[in-house]
Amino acid sequence: MKIIRKTAIVMLLCLYFLTYGVLPQVQAAGKDAPVIVVAHRAGAKVAPENTVAALEQAIRDGVPIAEIDVQQLSDGTLIVMHDSNFKRTTGEDICVWDVEADALKTLEVGSGFSAAYRGEQIPTLEEMLACARGRITLMIELKYTGQEDALEESVLTLLHDMVDECIIGSMNKGILQKMKELEPGISTVFIAHDLEEEDYELDYADSYSIEGRNLTVDMVDAIHYCGKSVYGWTANTSGAMLWIVNCGADGVITDDVRLLQTFLREQACRKAFASVY
Repeated sequence: MKIIRKTAIVMLLCLYFLTYGVLPQVQAAGKDAPVIVVAHRAGAKVAPENTVAALEQAIRDGVPIAEIDVQQLSDGTLIVMHDSNFKRTTGEDICVWDVEADALKTLEVGSGFSAAYRGEQIPTLEEMLACARGRITLMIELKYTGQEDALEESVLTLLHDMVDECIIGSMNKGILQKMKELEPGISTVFIAHDLEEEDYELDYADSYSIEGRNLTVDMVDAIHYCGKSVYGWTANTSGAMLWIVNCGADGVITDDVRLLQTFLREQACRKAFASVY
């Protein structure tokens, strides 16, 4: 009789979760903390990647962290864009290091995604920070092309009093080292397709963001033993999300925030049902 009552309660709770989109606390394997949802390129599934529109949607969807990419223009302006060339997102075959800030007014990234976003422009880092302030944490990946000038100093100048609201990431170890030298208190994440054991204890990396298919339970356990957290990217199917969660990662990076949120709700319901028996 008790089991029947418990089952009924669990079923009602799960129905509530799935109907109203309430996200229960879902833990990664072997961890007590909930899995962190990270919107890749600010949420590239529902809006043009790396735009204010995408960031606003991520905030509305209740995402705690949005990952964005930063490139530096020839005049030192920091813009939010993944590629070093504008071709894919704007149709203009120009490299970022050959362009000044004024040219951004002529570039449009929304219509290629959807007519609803026609006119959406490439934002500056300053604009994205203003949008995020007090609303969402930014995981800022600093891209390295070899053309940058005082990149780290420029980023810190813009962050100013938002250092605690940002995580600085890069695939370039030198950038992370320089950021820690300039601002020891800033949170950093080393981004890599895979990771060698000798990199588990980088003193300038507070966390790691690893391509999900290359994560293993042993890797995550070893990084956790070093007191650092782990994110897996970029998971856009439930199978990829399940792998990252089962490896014990602290967070999942995805283009499709809503799919991940639904997946985590369903996982919580399954866990709740399993606990009854």
